[in-house]
Amino acid sequence: MPQPGAARGFTLIEVLVATAIIGVTLGAIIRATGLGAANETYLRDKTFAHWVAMNRMAEIESARRYPPLGRKSGKEEMAGRQWYWTTEVKNTPDQDMRRVEIRIREKRRRSAPVITELVGFVTRFGQTQGTPIGQTQGTPR
Repeated sequence: MPQPGAARGFTLIEVLVATAIIGVTLGAIIRATGLGAANETYLRDKTFAHWVAMNRMAEIESARRYPPLGRKSGKEEMAGRQWYWTTEVKNTPDQDMRRVEIRIREKRRRSAPVITELVGFVTRFGQTQGTPIGQTQGTPR
């Protein structure tokens, strides 16, 4: 039992230690929250960019033409934002198959970082370049 007239409470050292512990804990919580928000933004952007790339690949596949070699660039709007794509079509060891590389950026500059890249393959299906699927060259449709 404390003696009458004796001071009660925490010492200055105890208050300083408690304040330091609270400060470190709050700092860690704020950092974790900030990292979580940044990660959410990154994943959202990566998802939208991947959808743009998949849409571009679907356009190439549904064009019903063997894609010509070379590079094309363009833009597409998704989720209220502009996304810039670059499609590069390359030969493969199989002459009836082409490699399609699609890169998505947030900015038009080629030096801008690539958010996502999609690689796919398109086959000729027995047709010559530029001929619609199901049609042979020289035969009217």
